Amino acid sequence: MVRKISSLMVMMLFIGVGLVSCKKEPKTDSDSEVITVEGNDDYNKTDAYSEVEFSDKNVQMIYHNYLSVKAAMVNSSSGTVQKEAAKMAETSKGYKEMRATAKLISLTKDIDKQRDFFAALTEEVEKILTSTAIVSGEVYKQYCPMAFDGNGGYWFSNSKEIRNPYYGTKMLECGEVNAVLKRE
Repeated sequence: MVRKISSLMVMMLFIGVGLVSCKKEPKTDSDSEVITVEGNDDYNKTDAYSEVEFSDKNVQMIYHNYLSVKAAMVNSSSGTVQKEAAKMAETSKGYKEMRATAKLISLTKDIDKQRDFFAALTEEVEKILTSTAIVSGEVYKQYCPMAFDGNGGYWFSNSKEIRNPYYGTKMLECGEVNAVLKRE
């Protein structure tokens, strides 16, 4: 009897933590954990986004390529992630670490491994975004506390709306805006 009660309490605790941690999980028509991608659905699409202009045109191109990699991650399309990361590696010639990380992503077919490398790529992108002047628009630094087994993960977006690259459609809207980069 005591064992049954303890098991029930543990199960309720896990359900409660899951509900509190990310209240914005997408709704599905079934009990399935994953929304299946049908046709050309773009789960990265948002209602509004910020067009950002940087003072450095190379940084502008890198940011654009980074957003393309992020969008492919959100859509859980490892093949597209590879293609977009290869483009980013080409435009990141002046940034050794960023280029190496983008190259690793482009050579990896496993979406989970790509997501691991994407966290490192985000750190490299942050270095240039925070050291380059923004002429107009905003960049949103977003955070998911559940990514990487509860250690959390950051990414950059051109929208306030959350589209989680670490979970894709499993927890599409899990996260929050952590900081906003804009013209000073």
